[in-house]
Amino acid sequence: MTEKLFIYGARSQKSQNLLPALEKAAREAGLSIVRTPAEADMAVCVGGDGTLLRMLREHSFPELPIAGINTGHLGFFQEFSDSEPGSFIELIKSGGYSIQKHRLVEARVRSGGGERVYRALNDIVIRRNASGIVHLRLYVGESFVEQFSGDGLVISSAAGSTAYNYSVGGGIVDPRAELLQIAPIAPMNTASYRSLSSGIIIPPQCDFIVTPEGRTLSKALVVADGNSNPVEDLERIAVSLSGQCVSIVRRGDYDFWGKVKDKFSL
Repeated sequence: MTEKLFIYGARSQKSQNLLPALEKAAREAGLSIVRTPAEADMAVCVGGDGTLLRMLREHSFPELPIAGINTGHLGFFQEFSDSEPGSFIELIKSGGYSIQKHRLVEARVRSGGGERVYRALNDIVIRRNASGIVHLRLYVGESFVEQFSGDGLVISSAAGSTAYNYSVGGGIVDPRAELLQIAPIAPMNTASYRSLSSGIIIPPQCDFIVTPEGRTLSKALVVADGNSNPVEDLERIAVSLSGQCVSIVRRGDYDFWGKVKDKFSL
């Protein structure tokens, strides 16, 4: 039962204009507005998909259900319209919604003898932190698959298949499927370079391991849901599906493929 809401808004004027009406409708329905996700039964994110990703990162991927009100562009995670905050609150109060769970993507990055972990809802991108091509070796588990030379690699969850993955030619995946997909960014195939040139999909119990072609990569960039993290002397990146999930609130009649057709005009 939802009694306490945490509301997070984008900085845009459109989003900020909606917040007072949303808070008023929530209070009139007997709901409390709290200051942190830890105090709440549900989080409401007002903005676009980028706002939702920022909220998740700022609050360490909270486990409570997250309802998105779209004031942005595509809005794949943002399920609800910004035109009727009162109707949205009534739906939340009545419980007439479903929960869609997405496993996070987790990258364990080893460099200079240490290791850091990055998590993302959509994708992890690996590229050089400077101009020029990057030379990598790709493994599935411990099995070597192919070399890669080009701009970089996108490793996405099913949820992220409609994001950067799609723009570089990766396939759209139904979010009910648990998998990882890797897609090359501007691969090079010449007499000098042999490169991974198409996407690869693996099941959830496997992981992708990426290493530099040489011993280390002096300047790498690991991008988690658009958040860039420079890495010096990269040795190895292992990307897998995390045991941690994000719960997205959907309408009871939610139809992923209908949304894909609507958003991409397929």
